[in-house]
Amino acid sequence: MKVSTRELYLGLMTVTVVLIGFTVVLGRSKLDELKDLQRKQSEYRESIERNKKLLSQKEKWTKKMEKYKGMMLTVPKDKQMNVFVSEKVEKLASSRGLKILKHEMGKERREGIVYELPLECRDWEGTTDALVHFLFDLQDKGVMLDIRYLRVKPKSKTIRKGRFSLYCAYMRDSS
Repeated sequence: MKVSTRELYLGLMTVTVVLIGFTVVLGRSKLDELKDLQRKQSEYRESIERNKKLLSQKEKWTKKMEKYKGMMLTVPKDKQMNVFVSEKVEKLASSRGLKILKHEMGKERREGIVYELPLECRDWEGTTDALVHFLFDLQDKGVMLDIRYLRVKPKSKTIRKGRFSLYCAYMRDSS
């Protein structure tokens, strides 16, 4: 049996199309992997640039830290801060007529030499005046307390209720 030139070309084209098809099917996942790697590489480059920029500003942030270091509360290594912060906040609130009905302490988190402890107040009640004075007292105290979330809803004409997230920043003694 003799194979004509036309049949040879058709066979060769068929083999070529099948090879290209297999290459596309098998290479598609590798192409997706390559795109994912390129995206990650771009993110890492941006992260490196951001970190380099922050490192170039190290002196500025060190000076700011030294400025605030004296104002920040320093506690012994073994002191339980969740009890201290909880008592302090409850005492401030009750002195201003604000009732903290339900709260829970979060986990202590360390950022360099500074520790941060969240207090989630799930339910509070009081007048607007009591809330304003409580927030002012928090800002006025030497302890580094920061309200990051505050929700206020009316309960009656004079009484308000809501929730807030309070974060306490402090340092531990190195000894």
